[in-house]
Amino acid sequence: MTKINLFGLSLSELSDYFESIGEKRFRAKQVLPWLYQKWVTNIDSMTNLSKDLRQVLIQSAEINTFKGMTKKKSRDGSVKYLFNCFDDKQVESVFMPMKNGYTMCLSSQVGCAQACSFCMTGTMGFIRNLTSAEILGQVVCMLRDQAHDRPFNLVMMGMGEPLLNMKNLEIALDLLFAKTGFNLSPKRVTISTSGHVKNIERLSRFKPLPRLAVSLNATTNEQRSEIMPINDRWPIEALLQACRSFPLGTRDRITFEYVVIRDFNDSIADAKRLIGMLEGIRSKVNIIPFNETPELPYRQPADEDLHAFHERLNRAGLRNTIRWSKGRDIGAACGQLAVKGIKGKKRRV
Repeated sequence: MTKINLFGLSLSELSDYFESIGEKRFRAKQVLPWLYQKWVTNIDSMTNLSKDLRQVLIQSAEINTFKGMTKKKSRDGSVKYLFNCFDDKQVESVFMPMKNGYTMCLSSQVGCAQACSFCMTGTMGFIRNLTSAEILGQVVCMLRDQAHDRPFNLVMMGMGEPLLNMKNLEIALDLLFAKTGFNLSPKRVTISTSGHVKNIERLSRFKPLPRLAVSLNATTNEQRSEIMPINDRWPIEALLQACRSFPLGTRDRITFEYVVIRDFNDSIADAKRLIGMLEGIRSKVNIIPFNETPELPYRQPADEDLHAFHERLNRAGLRNTIRWSKGRDIGAACGQLAVKGIKGKKRRV
């Protein structure tokens, strides 16, 4: 008999399962904290359930995240994890120590179909979406491995386009925010997108609302289409309109990620256009120097050009920061995640 994986089921799905074995639906809320707050791997550890019920669960259910994992540690303390899925696909995530806790960079897909030319994940093509269990499994496995109990943030900025995996993303968000789940504040979770306008609108209706980051990286449609094919479907004007319509709390801002590439989008003219584009949007800009890799043709900007760009935004009053990526020495920096030897479909926007 195939066992049901309790990990990653929505509250409704887990309640349905208990009802199917003749138990009350409230049992689901008794089980959730064991999975997402105590990170147990063993049904028999769930001591708020009777011994008889635990035996029934052991016969028909299991708790699975990944088949295995390996890791590399950076000089800056970051750790890159390679997770082995049960179908032998692989996905990478990054655990990053910060000043006031930790940030985990999660993946949403095996590979990515967006084909952004400055991103190594794009060279893989698209293989498949991660399940909700695999999205949340990255969190639990990293927390367990790090024996971590300090505050942490989650950013969906790893492999894949999160907004092309909406069903599993929404289940994961529900469990991240549920009091009986991870019990995270929505302000600790950021969803990053390459600009899937239709699903930005769908995400805007999700409650409670996570933070939004948009990978912008250019200030003209010609320029953006050259490095981000999604711009052919949803050009900058449509993307910014979706951002203007995105609901924000009193102190919230949309983060615009701007990967700076030498002699491509690093001029003062680019900075001036960016200032004009974001006028009227409550925003902040993460200026990310391109992380060089032998497989891609681009180069990191010159220091003087990078800082001139930063200062021009400052003079205009546009909130921004230069974000130097962690884990560059282990291939864990922004745009560097990729599993070698895997090739899938090139585009699906």
